[in-house]
Amino acid sequence: MDKNRIWTIGSVLAMVLILALGALLVVQPQLATAAVAEADRVAVEASNAGQATVLKQLRADFAEIDVLRDELAPLAASVPSGTAMPAFVNQLDGLASASQVTLAEITVADAVPYTPVVAPVVAAPTEPGSTPSGSPAPDAEPIAPTAGVPPVTSAQITAENFASLEVTIQVSGSYGNALNFVSGLQTGKRLFLVTGYSTATSTGTDAVASTDVVATITGLVYVLIPPAP
Repeated sequence: MDKNRIWTIGSVLAMVLILALGALLVVQPQLATAAVAEADRVAVEASNAGQATVLKQLRADFAEIDVLRDELAPLAASVPSGTAMPAFVNQLDGLASASQVTLAEITVADAVPYTPVVAPVVAAPTEPGSTPSGSPAPDAEPIAPTAGVPPVTSAQITAENFASLEVTIQVSGSYGNALNFVSGLQTGKRLFLVTGYSTATSTGTDAVASTDVVATITGLVYVLIPPAP
């Protein structure tokens, strides 16, 4: 084998080696970069498609914002953000006038943080033939325990964002008008839970006793506590 052939073979091998190294050091990184760019493009397109769907839904919701505001207004009046006592007193004044009673006194206690409601405990039924202590005679008909009604709770209502205030109201007038006042109180704009009601005979200015009564109503109003900034 002469020198020319050896140089030719060597040159070919050198070119093949250069091409292989070029593919390894230049082409492969470029291909990897292109693959990463393609994956990023697909991810961005998918993200854009998702955001376009959300934007479309937001536009549809915004078109109904007036309806949502109309629905929110009575709810905000029922359970306001803050005590809103001046508005509540105005409501009581209007209700007293409409019910033809005299609003004598309003007392509002400090706000109390919300306490989760606990489901009532139902006593376990006794075994047949057994007579628990304090139970009726064996020949009496046993009464099945009434299942407790599970309370309605929400994880969004907590002691940090919800509170109640105890309110005591005194009105004077006829017994029927006092009942009308209580009925209007329970169906008014502000949510009011009546927890107590009592009446006492009101004496007139003369020696003859009046037919009016003084009604004392106790109950709870509720407030949303604004989040801290």
